[in-house]
Amino acid sequence: MIEIEIKVLRLFYGLLMSQPTMNRAYDCLKVLFEKTIENYENGFEEKVTYSRQQLKVAVDGKLSAERMDSKELGKWINDSRLNDFLKCSIQRHRTVFDELGYIPFVNTNDTKGGKGNERIYWLEIKKITAEVDENHETSEDNIVHYERSNPADIKLSWLYKFIFKNGELRNKSLRGLLMITVLFSSVIGWAAYVFIFSLVLVQDEQSFTSLDLFWITCLGFFSFIMFKYWAIPLWNLPEHRVIKAPMSLISFAEDHADLEMYRDKDRNQITRVTKFKGTCPICTSDVILKDGKPDQKMPLVGRCVESPFAHVYSFDRVTLKGKQIK
Repeated sequence: MIEIEIKVLRLFYGLLMSQPTMNRAYDCLKVLFEKTIENYENGFEEKVTYSRQQLKVAVDGKLSAERMDSKELGKWINDSRLNDFLKCSIQRHRTVFDELGYIPFVNTNDTKGGKGNERIYWLEIKKITAEVDENHETSEDNIVHYERSNPADIKLSWLYKFIFKNGELRNKSLRGLLMITVLFSSVIGWAAYVFIFSLVLVQDEQSFTSLDLFWITCLGFFSFIMFKYWAIPLWNLPEHRVIKAPMSLISFAEDHADLEMYRDKDRNQITRVTKFKGTCPICTSDVILKDGKPDQKMPLVGRCVESPFAHVYSFDRVTLKGKQIK
């Protein structure tokens, strides 16, 4: 049985390495497969187990693991997400595993967590049966499940750090008023600047030069960027409920972020910075929210980072699910 298990694990590990992807489950599985195969090759038959903390250390480093709260660590990775990734990969190479008759899966101990009851993960294989086939052919094969990141984990720009406390902002508060003031004063101030600049250029006694044309072009370009990617999205937030966060809001260390408006249990309007991310059921890459245009009518859709126009999904912020858009 060990020989079969090694063969199955090596096969999947080869597929894993041949198709690298930006995905947390991919990184964790890579560690599990590498260490398990290495353990078997060294003559040990004991299962190689990893806790979430150990996986975090192996993937992101010790410092990052120490900074993460235990509750957030539970959301960082789980056996369901790991097995979903395995399932998607196996489906793409189904004939190969059918020949072997076995597929790998991630097993875990039965614990509710807590001090001294840490959840651990290890790799095993199981025989392909009719029940397994049925589980692999569910109605959710083309559905992506999104996860919402902790707002406190999103790095903000220095200005918005003072407005968004721990990544959240209560709209009807002093900081909320400050945010509205910044928004409207910026728009009004820029409009006033454009108006005054235009008046200066159209003075009767002033000649129109190439330098003036250059400044007008720059002014028009920056006005377009400001309104399209900053003012208009923020204006649409109360209606759309989720928008892509303007780049001026987040730190240079962040690739992207989302801005969400919701009501808390006390019916207060809250705006928070977060990230919605899922795993593509077709290619197992990350799915992130992006602009629906030009190929979709919806303002935001989930796009696979590896195939953004072929693997496109809807987005429901309430159910955190999305169906593939044909």
